[in-house]
Amino acid sequence: MEGNNVPEVHVIAPHPANMVCAKCGSAEVECLDWIRMNDNLVVGRSETIPADDYWCADCEIHEEPIEAHEYCERKGHTGSPCRVCGLIPT
Repeated sequence: MEGNNVPEVHVIAPHPANMVCAKCGSAEVECLDWIRMNDNLVVGRSETIPADDYWCADCEIHEEPIEAHEYCERKGHTGSPCRVCGLIPT
């Protein structure tokens, strides 16, 4: 459909190595990068990202994400299989 600017939805499958929000466990975390504006090509990533350049779209905080397995070690699994890391708790 021409003129439809609805963004394509990408579902992020749970995985122990995914980066997730340290507060809520969401995989909907973002960081700032250099993007070429005319074609959205990622042209650069900063080696060090300032803490306030991270964003969790679910709980709306600026906090550095952690790996999903670390989140589950700290806060416990959420379901079976786990909705954060994808593992089946034993």
